[in-house]
This record gives sequence, C-alpha cells and structure tokens, in this order.
Amino acid sequence: MQELFSYAQQYGHLFVSEWLDAVWVPVAALVVHKGQKLKAMGFILLCMLVMRLQIEIIQSLGFDRGIAGFMETSLYHRGLAVYGFFIFMYLLLSYFSPYTKGVIYLAASLSIFFMAFAASFIVMII
Repeated sequence: MQELFSYAQQYGHLFVSEWLDAVWVPVAALVVHKGQKLKAMGFILLCMLVMRLQIEIIQSLGFDRGIAGFMETSLYHRGLAVYGFFIFMYLLLSYFSPYTKGVIYLAASLSIFFMAFAASFIVMII
C-alpha cells in the first residue's frame, strides 16, 4: 500500500510540475459549444506546445530565469500564468459566443493565440 501511495505521489507531482496546463483540455470540452470543441482543444494544445518551445529557446540561450533576470520565478510558471490567463479568457469568450463558428471562430482563435504568444514572450524575457 505504501508503494502504491509513493507511485501516486510521484506521478501526481510530475503532473502538477510539468503538465498542469493539460487540465484546460477537458475544461474546454465541457465549456465551449458544439461547433467549437475541436478548435478550442486544438487552441489549448497549440498553446501548451508553443509555451514549452518558448521555454526551450530561452533556456538554450543560457537564461534559466529570463533574459533580463528581473523575476525570480521559473519560465514554466510565468508561461503557465500568461497562457492560463489567455486560455481562460478564450474559453470565457467562447462560452458567451455560441453562434460563432467556422472561419470567424478560427480567426478569433488565431488572434488570441498570437496575443498570448507575444505577451508570454515578453514576460519570459523579463
């Protein structure tokens, strides 16, 4: 029993420390409307991927705490906060826009994605 608890604690810590933003995917499946589900889940997966790529790029330059070094928090937590804010706003807007579908919804998704990308890159540089 102790061994099972140890495994659960280890994998729980791994999930929280590395994949906490994956919680947004089932939330999106529950919150957004029928014609928006795949695009919303794709948006979140793209945000997850790009956040990790941004972190890798900045760390490959040799800066573990951002290029300017003004903030002490890790790049992962900064990215998680910025992308989490934009994902929350995206899901909120999706919920209150039930009739927005197709190309218009995709264009709005891309716009919000590029805003999140730019904001997170600025926060990660600081």
